[in-house]
Amino acid sequence: MSKEGTIHLTYWREYRDYEDNDWFDTHYTIFRNVPLSQLNRLNSKELKAKVKAFCDKNYKETASNFTGFSGVDMISGSEYYATYADIYGRSGMGDDSFYHDYGQTVNGRQFFKHDFMPKFTDSLTNSSY
Repeated sequence: MSKEGTIHLTYWREYRDYEDNDWFDTHYTIFRNVPLSQLNRLNSKELKAKVKAFCDKNYKETASNFTGFSGVDMISGSEYYATYADIYGRSGMGDDSFYHDYGQTVNGRQFFKHDFMPKFTDSLTNSSY
């Protein structure tokens, strides 16, 4: 199995960074390493709407800078597991850290449901952290 052969479903919420006058998303993995055979099901508007409605209703918000925007995305494995070295090339310490934080190394974030290939995840996360 390779990174490119995986897809992942995440819930995201948008926040405002008042210091930099910018916005950023925080992602929460719901399904990790979903088989490509489930691509159409995972990418359906109905499923995404249902998941978004559930997460919006049940999210325990404590931040005052939440903008009110949220969504559900399907993310390819090459983006989900991209490291700093993948983006910028090898330059030193931290190269194997993940470029995006989708919760790749934790199963305890809100709404996490299932990792379809936990041994594959371990092989990537143990080498990255």
